[in-house]
Amino acid sequence: MKVIDKEELNKYKDYKYVWYACYGSNINFDRFMKYINGDAKYSTSEGCDDKSLPLEERQYIFEHPIYFAGKSRIWGGGVAYLDYERPGRCYGKLYKVSMNQFKGILEQEQRAQLYNVILLVDEIDDLPVFSFTAKHRIDEILSEPSEEYLNVINKGIHDLYGNVEEDFK
Repeated sequence: MKVIDKEELNKYKDYKYVWYACYGSNINFDRFMKYINGDAKYSTSEGCDDKSLPLEERQYIFEHPIYFAGKSRIWGGGVAYLDYERPGRCYGKLYKVSMNQFKGILEQEQRAQLYNVILLVDEIDDLPVFSFTAKHRIDEILSEPSEEYLNVINKGIHDLYGNVEEDFK
């Protein structure tokens, strides 16, 4: 896993498709599609220019933990972030999307000023795997997530992984 900036992200502009590795509420397909299609409550824009469905979805286990920090104006509690500097584990999901869709999702998340670190996570099937998180560290600004937010995350985990013992509480 490597932190990259927008200039380095542009080096991948010739890739028509990339993998978006997500965690938190975007693991839930219905929630994720609000970034593609736009939504007055849950999206900060009209969505992506390309409204097509992801070409593929897969399970993805991050080798890093997530934590909840800040306070979301939408959810009313902490938001999930990946702590890419610490070992751990969290349930994730891969969406095979166009590079334009990934950039659109990233732009929406960065407009809310929550996710300011772009990650080159991996390479799968000869395609780069990207994600994003925040600069702050797990021990800096922890806050409890709302029950509604946790329910969205847990539904996504159950839909993708079936019954697991590790619901977020």
